[in-house]
Amino acid sequence: MDDAVTRPFSWGKFILGVIVALVAGFIGAFFAGLASASVKIAAIGWLIGAAPGLILGAIGYWIRGRGGFGEGLLVGACVTALIGGICGQAMSGGLDFK
Repeated sequence: MDDAVTRPFSWGKFILGVIVALVAGFIGAFFAGLASASVKIAAIGWLIGAAPGLILGAIGYWIRGRGGFGEGLLVGACVTALIGGICGQAMSGGLDFK
């Protein structure tokens, strides 16, 4: 049991991680959505729009542990990547209703 986790889970740090990821991710996804408007391929627009969420997810995965902040960052990054990807695809012409 030498590798046992000794830090308790903190809901406060988890909620802080979710809020930080949502605020930072949505600001980044806004500018990524504007950048994806110039791309006319829906799959590339999705990747550009989801990039802020994917980057935050990688950071959250790197700092995760039983503290709670990394896990909250991961949850917020997943929401940001999903919404940012959908908006990036829509901005690049993926939802063309002509």
